[in-house]
Amino acid sequence: MIIETFANNLRYYRKKQNLSLKELAKISNIDCAQICRIEQGKLNITIASVEKLSKALNLPISHFFLNPKKELNPFVKWAGGKRQILGKLRKLMPSEFNNYFEPFVGGGALLFDIQPTHAFINDLNGELISAYKCFKNKKCFLKLKKMLKEHESNHNENYFLKIRSLDQTESFNSLPNEVKAARMIYLNKSCFNGLYRVNSKGFFNVPSNKKEKIITFDENNFNNIYEYFKNNQIEVTSVDFEKAVNKAKSGDFVYFDPPYDVIKKDTFTSYTKNEFNKDEQIRLANVLKKLSKKGVRVMLSNHNTPLIQKLYHGFNFHYVQAKRMINSNGSKRGPIVEVIITNY
Repeated sequence: MIIETFANNLRYYRKKQNLSLKELAKISNIDCAQICRIEQGKLNITIASVEKLSKALNLPISHFFLNPKKELNPFVKWAGGKRQILGKLRKLMPSEFNNYFEPFVGGGALLFDIQPTHAFINDLNGELISAYKCFKNKKCFLKLKKMLKEHESNHNENYFLKIRSLDQTESFNSLPNEVKAARMIYLNKSCFNGLYRVNSKGFFNVPSNKKEKIITFDENNFNNIYEYFKNNQIEVTSVDFEKAVNKAKSGDFVYFDPPYDVIKKDTFTSYTKNEFNKDEQIRLANVLKKLSKKGVRVMLSNHNTPLIQKLYHGFNFHYVQAKRMINSNGSKRGPIVEVIITNY
């Protein structure tokens, strides 16, 4: 059973990192035929082999002996989503850590990729967090799926406008989690370019994508996310980012993916009604420095701007090409340089 679990996990993580058998053999210094037999469960594993493969894939040894993980994907399209640079983030992460913190979880691409057993996820967007909370409660989860199917059946332009305007009613904040979550996901799937944007009053103001039919969720992915939340210790909050990392201590890992520093005036930052300005960037840098002094390992993503270079001077900078995927002007969804900053 142990050999089979190890074999399945090894194959899963190798493919997740888009590595061929030959490529893994090269970076692990293990014969390709031997790795093939290990993945087939036909060869006993040695401590030396486990250590080499763990190091090659930059994963804790424990990951290879847990129940095989199922592939999880973000359930919403989110500005600043990290799916396109997951490989880079994974390589820069610490291979071992205790608790995982993500104060700006957004679509959760990295969370769903690494699937930590102990995590604290947070976002100031209350409707987004309502959806995450539904994955922690079976009754809420089942209601969420039912309501999303109803949204799909009722979808048309007038219906979209009706659901969009719900946040302008006095009773909106008191609605159950599943109602707010279903609305948020429905609007995300039916609005223009999957953009979540609110105005200064906090009202959703993106037009529809004009599609006659929409699909709001993938049944298998939803069920797998629910199982992940059920079988692991995931704390979900919607508080200020500084409060969200209060419990972080030495040996923990924090990934900050905040609204980015502005390059141009059209840079998107309106995830909530309170925009993330220069003062917030400065406050975030100070929080990162405090965490560093406590022995917390921290990784942060942002634009490569003079302000960011100044705020994080002395830390490790890693540069990556990324593509802006959400912009009302399709011609502006081109490549940009991002930085990944680490304190280790």
